[in-house]
Amino acid sequence: MKWLYVGLLLMASLFMSNVASASSGQPLSLSMVGGINSVGGQVYVLDQAGSAAYASVHGLTLSPSTSHLDYSLVADVDGSFVTGHAVIHLTGTTAKGQSVELDGKIAIHSMIPAESFIGSGIPSAFLGVLNGSVSVGKDSRPFNVHVSLESPFINPFGGPIVVSSLDSGNSLVLVSGYQVARIVYTDVQVLTLSVSGTVGGTPVTAGSATLTTWAVENLHAGTESEQGTISFHGMTPGYLDSSGSYSGNSIIPSASNCLTTYGFAPCTFDCTVDLPALMGVPALNLVPLPSGLCTVTGFISSGSFHTNGPHAEISGTYATVWDIPAISFGVSIPPPFGGSTITGTVSA
Repeated sequence: MKWLYVGLLLMASLFMSNVASASSGQPLSLSMVGGINSVGGQVYVLDQAGSAAYASVHGLTLSPSTSHLDYSLVADVDGSFVTGHAVIHLTGTTAKGQSVELDGKIAIHSMIPAESFIGSGIPSAFLGVLNGSVSVGKDSRPFNVHVSLESPFINPFGGPIVVSSLDSGNSLVLVSGYQVARIVYTDVQVLTLSVSGTVGGTPVTAGSATLTTWAVENLHAGTESEQGTISFHGMTPGYLDSSGSYSGNSIIPSASNCLTTYGFAPCTFDCTVDLPALMGVPALNLVPLPSGLCTVTGFISSGSFHTNGPHAEISGTYATVWDIPAISFGVSIPPPFGGSTITGTVSA
């Protein structure tokens, strides 16, 4: 989703540069720097059915070859408020042959933000209360515990992600990949910080753009589709002020395509060491977790736009390379590798 915002910012740049020429058919070239200002609504959907890479319940560790985990989650984030639910069913046996079964439903009530913005945030983990039961052999007992659920947002391409109890004894720790992870974003606000370029032979020296974005991100595939509206204010030249719409697509760069997308490598970074803090579970430091449970990535966006103003009409394309992490563009990774580039045509 961060990636989507970047694409929008680029589009805004395009619009601004296009309007800069008063004559018809003038070429536009623009560079912009900006970032996410606020995130409106987010809906998370996650599904997994398969083996667990690691599963420990009440100190009993299951053999990965015998474990089976069904895990689904739906969470609704509105600004900084979160509601949702998850369902977990785990079966397996320990190395000593003990059979273990966990059934639980989780009421999600809040989050820990991976990134915070004005009145909003993007979760690194969801917090909730698990109510269920655990059976060890023929012995069944209630199992009620506060839990933290890692968001797939911080580990794309299928995970693995972590579910952990919040108690100091690590009464529940699950590690599993996922087959479906989708985020629907609404009312994401992106602001530009600076703009420069030319329309024809006229410099574009000032102005700002505000974008509102709607997007659907497929975290398993590492892709996103987006669309939205854009408006330009206080532009110099002033006839660049305009508003319109855009649409495009984004990808999350993987470790294997850093050179082709960013021009340098690496462009993804393992953040597993930060996972206890990102999930609010300090006791995870005591668990022998593997690497690869958290990944910092960038975002690559491209698309087209069209805007209209009192003095000009602009059409063009944009290409944006987001910073790492992808909450801004052109800030920590300046051109020629980072930032937004826009090309278009301005019609009077």
